Amino acid sequence: MPFISPPVGNSFAGIAYARMSVCVDRLAKRKKKVSISRADSIRVLLLVIVVAGVPILGIGTVFVTTSTSEPDLSELIPISPRAGQYLVLDWSALLQNEPRVSKTGMVIPAGAEVQALGYMMDGDRSIGKNQWVQDCVLLPKAGTVLHPAHRSRDQAIAVHLKEGTRIQFSPRTLVWVWGNLQASSGLGPRAEALYTLGRARAKPDGKADIQGYFK
Repeated sequence: MPFISPPVGNSFAGIAYARMSVCVDRLAKRKKKVSISRADSIRVLLLVIVVAGVPILGIGTVFVTTSTSEPDLSELIPISPRAGQYLVLDWSALLQNEPRVSKTGMVIPAGAEVQALGYMMDGDRSIGKNQWVQDCVLLPKAGTVLHPAHRSRDQAIAVHLKEGTRIQFSPRTLVWVWGNLQASSGLGPRAEALYTLGRARAKPDGKADIQGYFK
């Protein structure tokens, strides 16, 4: 075996060490590049999912809104002003900017016996579905599952059924209510209904009657 002098041996070892260091650095850089590339791929994938999900969410929102919407009764006009001894309620007659005068020009006097079609809602306290109640609120609009109906005091009627009478509560259900219409003094919380139907009786499922009573 040939003899390598110490200076030459040290030089050879230094070159080998330097080459090894370069290789290690290159491997480290390659691993780093692979790691960065994988992270970028994940970011791109997440971005694609988000971008693709936005239209789907929008379509889903439109579908839910459309499928849970109900007819707006505030724009309907009674075909006949009376049904027997009762005045058929025109919701526009309750508006405060046109006090007690409906689109047909009919005046609804205080204390009139009224037959009102509206959507059953809870009042200032939450009511569980299918609970038997004596009091509820009537609105001309049902809203949707995503967007509850807007409550205006002059477009809300507090219903008080006759003593001993109950109705099974079902939110946003269309009901007929017969009773004595009164207006409050205008005081109280803003969410409070401005009108009441006292000594009332109610019947659910009036949707089939819309075309028969309104135009």
